[in-house]
Amino acid sequence: VDFAHDRGVKVKLCATLFGSTSLSTLLNSPTYQQNAINNLLELVLQMNADGVDIDFELLPTNQRENLVLFMEELSFAFHSEMENPIITMATPAIDWSNAWDYEALAEITDGLFIMGYNYFYSGSTNAGPVSPLGGYFYDIEYTVNDYIDKTNGQYDKIILGLPYYGYDWPVVDNSINSEATDYGAARTYASAQLISEEYGNNWDGSSNSVWIPYQNSNWQQCWYDDSLSLSNKYQFAKDNNLQGVGI
Repeated sequence: VDFAHDRGVKVKLCATLFGSTSLSTLLNSPTYQQNAINNLLELVLQMNADGVDIDFELLPTNQRENLVLFMEELSFAFHSEMENPIITMATPAIDWSNAWDYEALAEITDGLFIMGYNYFYSGSTNAGPVSPLGGYFYDIEYTVNDYIDKTNGQYDKIILGLPYYGYDWPVVDNSINSEATDYGAARTYASAQLISEEYGNNWDGSSNSVWIPYQNSNWQQCWYDDSLSLSNKYQFAKDNNLQGVGI
């Protein structure tokens, strides 16, 4: 924290809780909520950090209102003890079950970090872009427009999170979006670049993504966002007057 502060960089504590059962246990209990808030605040103060980021995933629909109450209480507690604390949340690319009250959460927090990735993921039936901008019904454009609509135009609270990683699937053949024969493996940006340098790559203009078909013992297909792909998505965030981007 000191190292970051010496360089003008602020630090948040990221608190994660995944799964509908765990989230229901926490959010159904005012006592558990208060304990969590107290513990998080104590840790942030102890470390002289600047705020907190709440990463709750697989939120059940019946906890929609309780999450808003939790964030209101958390914001109140942090603002009572700190000067200008940063409070953000990691939020889904697609709210499949209408569990998230984006408008209320945007009003409470300093930013909603959209996890704008895993549109294609390790378990997808076909290889494809992790973070497509175009080319698919569900893509970055759909997501950002959904947030703008559901937050009632709170552009300054929307952060577009982008993937500095890709997936590498075993596939049937060298055709684009070939059928996956097993789970894809995550590849860091650097390792995906090495694959690209060794085998060459293809630019998929419809989704603004890079894909690499290559053969080891069998066909593989790696998709990731290179510097051009990412720059197009940064530009999209700027064109939409979002708060910014995240990695």
